[in-house]
Amino acid sequence: MVTDGEGRVLWCNPARPASCADITHVRRLGLVKLLTDGPAVEILTGADYQGLGTQTDGRVVTPPHRKFKKNAPDWYEEIHERQRKAHSSRRIRVEYGIAHEHQLVRRKPVTHADISREVAV
Repeated sequence: MVTDGEGRVLWCNPARPASCADITHVRRLGLVKLLTDGPAVEILTGADYQGLGTQTDGRVVTPPHRKFKKNAPDWYEEIHERQRKAHSSRRIRVEYGIAHEHQLVRRKPVTHADISREVAV
């Protein structure tokens, strides 16, 4: 799913029978080529899309990679946490769009709490 900066859905991939990783869907649908050959845009993704950044000339931006798995220095932990939070803050609207789409797909009845959350955003 692709949303704009406000969380509005711009594109949603077609549902496929059987389970398959999202990154595999992206590759099979030709989105890597579209992103590489198309206009310069920035796509904020989750960590499960790491690797697409190099395939799309940096247009796909994932959370920062961890350089240290164990015993990371304090200075590194501080930098990594700041970068991770910055990415997460920019990506939150995308998550809203995904959650909204999932709610529509499940045909879940809208509750008062759902309406309150929408108004608060």
